[in-house]
Amino acid sequence: MNDKLGLLGAVLVVQLLVVAALVIDDALGSAATAPSLLSFDPDEVVKFNVSTLEDSVHLYKDEHGWHLDDDLPADDAKVGKVLDKLANVSAPWPVATSSDSAERFEVTETNFQRRLVLESTEATLADLMLGTSPGYRRVHVRAEGEDEVYSVDFSNYEVPIDIDQWLDKTLLQASGTISRLALEASWQLANEDEGWLIDGIAADQETASDLIDRFADLRVLGVGEASGELKGTFIVTDASGEHRLQMFHEAEEDDYYVTSDRVPGRFEIATYIAEQMLVESSELLPDVADDDESGADADTDG
Repeated sequence: MNDKLGLLGAVLVVQLLVVAALVIDDALGSAATAPSLLSFDPDEVVKFNVSTLEDSVHLYKDEHGWHLDDDLPADDAKVGKVLDKLANVSAPWPVATSSDSAERFEVTETNFQRRLVLESTEATLADLMLGTSPGYRRVHVRAEGEDEVYSVDFSNYEVPIDIDQWLDKTLLQASGTISRLALEASWQLANEDEGWLIDGIAADQETASDLIDRFADLRVLGVGEASGELKGTFIVTDASGEHRLQMFHEAEEDDYYVTSDRVPGRFEIATYIAEQMLVESSELLPDVADDDESGADADTDG
């Protein structure tokens, strides 16, 4: 009798283990194939609007890439990253379905922290209300016209309302290699066979190259104010031809702004970068002391 009970107990344990394994496998399978919150192709999106109850940012795409609403170039990589993430956000089950819950989670049409509207050339692809955060890098979200509220792997911080955070910070960089750089009414650098020349005289090659790199790799901080004293006009010749950059200084805050005849608007740049761009011609010449020492060493050897 005891043997039979033992055998039955062992069979029961095995059955429980099998059931547990099936439940775990089903759960893992469900997680791995959790449905996406949205169903759209990021490449089809041509309009992307981000709004709060007080403000909004509008982006659109054309053959040249993404732009802000005032035609300033946007950061294509940033926009693409956000759209790709939205297209792949999973929503395995809703955390709420009532209107009271939607209000509490701030995902109603009159109470939201972010609203995202994605459009193709033919239709609205998504209209989402983003609300409170239930945890790190997670947010409550509800689609317009739906009752279900989900907790998804996303964050309101990934869709800022500040246009500077969507702006292409490289919009004032030179196009290709710079062959000539001049500070109007002051000096001119030219790249000749023998290297960089400053007003026709051999320049300090390292100093000249460093200065050229400042223009080739110029990054802005954001859209600037229309204020400040004109400190200089640079004429830059690159692969696309000649263009002008004007630099302004607002003394009270010690801020520097740059305009370009290639891009509309005025943009703030870092103060230390601006100061390294505004150089005198003498700073681009070889160090006279080094030349004197080289000559003295030659005389001594002689």
